[in-house]
Amino acid sequence: MKNSRYAVVIVSTGGIAKISDIPQFLLGMFTDKRILPYSRPVRFLLAIAIIALRWPKTYSILKQSGPSPVIFYTHSIVKKLKILLKTDLFFAMRYTKPKIAEIVNKLTHYEKIFIVSLLPQFSYTTVGSFMDKFERVSKKSERIDTFYKDKEYIDIVEQKIEDAIEKIPEHLREEAVLLFSAHSLPIALAETTKDPYIKQVEESVELAVKRFPKHRYELAFQSKLGPVKWFNPTTADKIMELAKKRLPIVMIPISFIVDNSETIYEIDLLYKALAKKWGASFFVRADCINDDDRFVKLIAEKIKEKINDL
Repeated sequence: MKNSRYAVVIVSTGGIAKISDIPQFLLGMFTDKRILPYSRPVRFLLAIAIIALRWPKTYSILKQSGPSPVIFYTHSIVKKLKILLKTDLFFAMRYTKPKIAEIVNKLTHYEKIFIVSLLPQFSYTTVGSFMDKFERVSKKSERIDTFYKDKEYIDIVEQKIEDAIEKIPEHLREEAVLLFSAHSLPIALAETTKDPYIKQVEESVELAVKRFPKHRYELAFQSKLGPVKWFNPTTADKIMELAKKRLPIVMIPISFIVDNSETIYEIDLLYKALAKKWGASFFVRADCINDDDRFVKLIAEKIKEKINDL
């Protein structure tokens, strides 16, 4: 029988599937105190200004890359987890439907709510924001630890890299550069909060490259926004540097489990075109993990361990 004392909620930022999702997503993101650490009125005014500036670009991204697959893969992960677990499972999005508050309202009778983020590394701007939202509506919530250095996770990343390398013409494979790309973070925000995200990303990279000692590797950062200083080098700059040397490039989206606009639009469209423009001999992206059965099993085991420890 199911253990109805506990519920597990799989959480992600959400994704824009249709035009009407754009204002909801942008307003949710830019009124988030973890992203814009100002008073509520200032956050709201800044959010309105940012939405006005970002709307045309976000609309263009949606038209070019198509609906975000985040909700589809999250639903698929939950569906697979339900086969492996005897615990009630739900999923929620931070900035699009189904929103966290909507889901938590359905969970009032549970003794404990476990939160699993679909982001491998912890940042106060992402996983921290998820937990803020849960704790605001439920004191029974508890986070299941991130998995950025779990062997099973690293094994899957390595397999995705190997699969990508095999797509490169054989005579170019040895000189292929492994370019890991992660979502960037404002430097001042990271320093103020002592955010562990960058260090965890670096650790994930160091673990993943152990299987590829003959390959040069680099870490760069994408998706910066606004005039403040973000972590460098940018992925675009690093691609241009490598492409000018006519090197084959293997892109690895190390901070993204599930495909989204950063992988489908930025990497597959913009960065691929940039690499071609500057002369890269080959460009390929390692697949995201998405709803890979091995990843689902990893999450299931972490959930079982947490519940068994109670």
